[in-house]
Amino acid sequence: MTIDPRVGFWLSIALSAMAFVAGAGATLTDLFGPNSTKIILGICTLILGIGNAINAVLHAIPSQSGPSAAKDFYLGPKPPQT
Repeated sequence: MTIDPRVGFWLSIALSAMAFVAGAGATLTDLFGPNSTKIILGICTLILGIGNAINAVLHAIPSQSGPSAAKDFYLGPKPPQT
């Protein structure tokens, strides 16, 4: 299975935008109040963690296909060492 590199690119862009929202937590308090800000920042932090983990796996998938692709996949099965 080959993943288009643009998927990881746009996922990184979306996660960066979320990181800016999470980093602007102090200003969100003025806009939404303290309780809503806690919820927004909690959701952003959770999505950032999960999204970054998914993005790391997407970048570990080799971009070429064929018999050599399996050995280049960091998370794939490794041949037995002799």
